[in-house]
Amino acid sequence: MKPFTFMRSLRNKLLATLVLLHLAMIGGVTWYFYHCYGDMMGTMKDDQLAKIADAWSSSQRMPALMPMVMQQEKLKSTYIVQLWDTNNHLRASSWPALQAPLQAKKGWSDLKVGDCGDDCDWRVYTRPGELGSEIGNIQVLHNIGYMKSLMVKRVLSAIIPLMLMMPLSLLVIWLVVRAITRDLRVASRQIAAQETLHPHSVSPDGLPDEVLPLVAAYNSLLDKLRAAWSSQRQFLEDAAHELRTPVTAVTLQLENLRQHIQPGEASRQFDQLEAGVTRTRHLVTQLLNISRQEDQSVVATVETIQLDDLLKESIEQLMVVADKRGIDIGFNGTTHYRLHASRSDLRSLFDNLIGNAMLHTPEGSLVDVLLHRVGNHTVVDIVDNGPGMPESFIERAFDRFTRSPDVQAQGSGLGLSIVRSVAQKHQMQVALSNCHNAQGQISGLQVRVTLP
Repeated sequence: MKPFTFMRSLRNKLLATLVLLHLAMIGGVTWYFYHCYGDMMGTMKDDQLAKIADAWSSSQRMPALMPMVMQQEKLKSTYIVQLWDTNNHLRASSWPALQAPLQAKKGWSDLKVGDCGDDCDWRVYTRPGELGSEIGNIQVLHNIGYMKSLMVKRVLSAIIPLMLMMPLSLLVIWLVVRAITRDLRVASRQIAAQETLHPHSVSPDGLPDEVLPLVAAYNSLLDKLRAAWSSQRQFLEDAAHELRTPVTAVTLQLENLRQHIQPGEASRQFDQLEAGVTRTRHLVTQLLNISRQEDQSVVATVETIQLDDLLKESIEQLMVVADKRGIDIGFNGTTHYRLHASRSDLRSLFDNLIGNAMLHTPEGSLVDVLLHRVGNHTVVDIVDNGPGMPESFIERAFDRFTRSPDVQAQGSGLGLSIVRSVAQKHQMQVALSNCHNAQGQISGLQVRVTLP
């Protein structure tokens, strides 16, 4: 079941709150108007009942009342007059069919005639006739149900404008809130577009005052992160420089010592020592490269580069590794591509990718480097027929010091991190994907570099 996320939005919360407030306001106005108008109508009706009764009480003789001839519903909208003699007998009525009894209580009272809901409720005013008059009691009635229906109509006529105004007012509020939050969306896009290793502060210009503390806290956190990354980069660079000289010295001493190593167990252990020193020298070089890539103060020399020539240079330099492991590496360029970039950066990118392909495939495998067009983009594909990479690991392959648990070859875990840093600097995209054979089994790895 999907979580209910509508109320997680500040705009939606504000609109929902305003809808509830509008509905509560309409309900309150309805209740207030209904009761105030009802009290006013009730007072006015009671006063009219009394005045009509007073007018009939001035007559000394029993007059003849002409029954009203109209529909029953219309009769309920009129005042009904009943004249009773001194013996409490009904002598005249403007609606004879209404069987309303004489009320013993003088003054105003409520009376129910029949059993038909509000339409059978009547408001009655009863008063005695004058002394010496044939009229013993006068009773004037009006229908309460008709008055309530009239009140409902008046209330509806009063609240309909409020109901019609609610969508318009909500639209205006929504537009105002949308305009206010536009700057927040701009700020969020700025944050989302930042480089991972080189974030910049968010400008507070145009943002609401309520959001400024959050922006200030975010910028403060960025300052701390930049300081931490700067310290880390400086540490890596210092450590790599400090290690570079002794490792180089050990390498030269090993080269001088090799001719004195006797065949057998001593030679085997010497080979292991030499391989370890070689890996250490490679790690130091990678640390220097990644430190250089992340240092924004270093301005690389940009030149126009013919990409197919650069790829051939990278392959030629790695042919020693290919020959040693029996790797058949080939280049196929079906298009030409020029770009303005740092030659050292691009060599670092493609040397790492092609070197990884040769390092992580079995001896005697194939590695193809392809420069071609895919759709509207020029891409470089580096394809091998090795064991591939676990799908769950592909997303983390570019993290530092991260190596797939299935990889047996030695490495520093920094090559793809350097590749990502160079690609981001030159607006390139690098993607890893496994190749599959006809049976759906992994048959190699493809690295695609999409050029800008």
